[in-house]
Amino acid sequence: MTSSNTPLDAGRLDPGAARVVRPARTAGPLPSPVRVPAADPEADRVTGLVQRLRAHWTRLGADIATRLRPGVDDARLDALERQVGLLLPRGARAWWRAVDGVEPVRTTYRASAPTVGPGGWVPLTLEEAVRRATGQGPGLAAPPALLPLFARDEELIAVRLGTSRAVVEQLVLAEDGESYQHSWRVGLDELLSTWADSLLAAVIWLPDAHDWVTDPFAMQALPRAELLD
Repeated sequence: MTSSNTPLDAGRLDPGAARVVRPARTAGPLPSPVRVPAADPEADRVTGLVQRLRAHWTRLGADIATRLRPGVDDARLDALERQVGLLLPRGARAWWRAVDGVEPVRTTYRASAPTVGPGGWVPLTLEEAVRRATGQGPGLAAPPALLPLFARDEELIAVRLGTSRAVVEQLVLAEDGESYQHSWRVGLDELLSTWADSLLAAVIWLPDAHDWVTDPFAMQALPRAELLD
């Protein structure tokens, strides 16, 4: 008869294998996997185009360069999606994360804020966009499933909700608030790219007029000159 002074918690002898087998350890919780954000080329492109526009505005001395409002965070954009019950396209999220409208500098509506470039389009704050989308004014309400990003008089450039890609269209609203016409439909990134190209090659900012003037000869070289109207 043999005896062992080995404590039970130190292991036991396996006669068949002639080795000490340690008791199994209880596995602890596995570390949570690190979530790596999925690549989002459209949002990255919109963000880069906003930076490019900022650089052009600064170079030209345009007042919009110093009047841009800080962007909003993702929590506010998530709340907007819950409010409207539709997906906010990624490119539009990128725009509002970078720019939440502009600070006004004058009193009349059309010239109440600096414009992004040719055509006199004023960037809307997210709050203003929601008011226009829900018919709470000022101005005529945007059609259903469209959220305006830019405005001038009773015209809007609005993004279509419910899709991942940011597709915007120019809208001319009817006075009855029930109908509208649109002139073009294009990706938000292409629109911003055209505006940036025009500021580089075909558009002059006039400080006295607080407006943009296009060079008709230079515009002929732009692939989508109609987006400047």
